[in-house]
Amino acid sequence: MTDSASTRRLTTFTLIVYWSCILLGLTVPLLATVGVDLVKHQQSLGKALHQLRLHLFAPGYNLFLIAVMNAVPFVLFAVFTLFHLGNVPSEDQRLAGRRKTGVLIATFGLLGLGAWTHVMTLWYPDAQGALAYVFLPFMQAIVLPISYAVGRLLGRFLIREENVKNAR
Repeated sequence: MTDSASTRRLTTFTLIVYWSCILLGLTVPLLATVGVDLVKHQQSLGKALHQLRLHLFAPGYNLFLIAVMNAVPFVLFAVFTLFHLGNVPSEDQRLAGRRKTGVLIATFGLLGLGAWTHVMTLWYPDAQGALAYVFLPFMQAIVLPISYAVGRLLGRFLIREENVKNAR
């Protein structure tokens, strides 16, 4: 594989992760709300979307504010990804593979924690349940470097010098 093709693939991967993080950060709370309405409350899709529109800016619900608060760690991670993967030397495929693995595992960790928190908060409503939305960005900020380190370790075991030479 030529350097320009691998550079193009890395650029494409970086942009996909960048925009996916931003969009997922904004839409996870909305998707969780619709999903819980569909599964737990057994509403139709039209009724669930109508409930979403009603609660988007409603006092006491304000799903837009929750979505913005949820998006902050995702946007910060997207910017980190853009600079982190954008500074990989084009000839070092091993480093690029390890960084991509770390970024991918960190994205899944960020998404998993966010989706789990939103679904569980909506599935088991409580008077203090909204506090989970306040603490979620801080929990994600803690999970993010840990999941990135796990991804880099996984990349270290999966991507060896021999694998990079065989791929060329």
